[in-house]
Amino acid sequence: MNRGRVRAFILGAGEDVPSPPPALEFENALIICADGGGSLARRWGWRPALIMGDLDSLAREDREFWEEQGVLFQVMPVRKDQTDVELAVDYALEAGAESISLVGAWGSRIDHALGNVELLYRLALLGVPNELITSKQVLTAFTGSCTKAVQPGSYVSLVPLTPVVQGVETRGLAYALQGQDLHKGSTFSISNEALQPEISVSSTAGVLLMVCER
Repeated sequence: MNRGRVRAFILGAGEDVPSPPPALEFENALIICADGGGSLARRWGWRPALIMGDLDSLAREDREFWEEQGVLFQVMPVRKDQTDVELAVDYALEAGAESISLVGAWGSRIDHALGNVELLYRLALLGVPNELITSKQVLTAFTGSCTKAVQPGSYVSLVPLTPVVQGVETRGLAYALQGQDLHKGSTFSISNEALQPEISVSSTAGVLLMVCER
């Protein structure tokens, strides 16, 4: 697979997932299940290219189902230096994914959820478009600029992931930013409001996390 042709969907075991599932509109969608994400894939009727992880959160009946379907498994040790989702991200990057969407990456394990935001940060630094999709929000980390389709009237928040994000400008938001610097540790840019069905945010330096209502 070549970069520029593949969109990867990584399914985790987190409980906060969209309903209905995201539309698979890409011919080269690469579906990777991080452990218990295999149960979500079965529920949604998505056939994964790979199920990987230590398999501590994948229900036995779902594992047996996918084994019968001939899906490839990559079993990892329980004691390891990366989460199953990060291992799946690494696999997607090596497969040439041009963008990566995390689903089932938010839930009651807040430590894992925050770790997945760190993965978005890493992808932003690599220049790989990314998103983490929950039942009510979409999180995206980026450098430079980002444009999103949103519902007018919905909330949009900007969270600096670096100590300072410089020169932030926005279009289509009620409280416009015109070259402001955003500082980590402040709530200044939380709960803005979308005025248009498409918004854009740009900066001259730093990594921003944009949280949009679905």
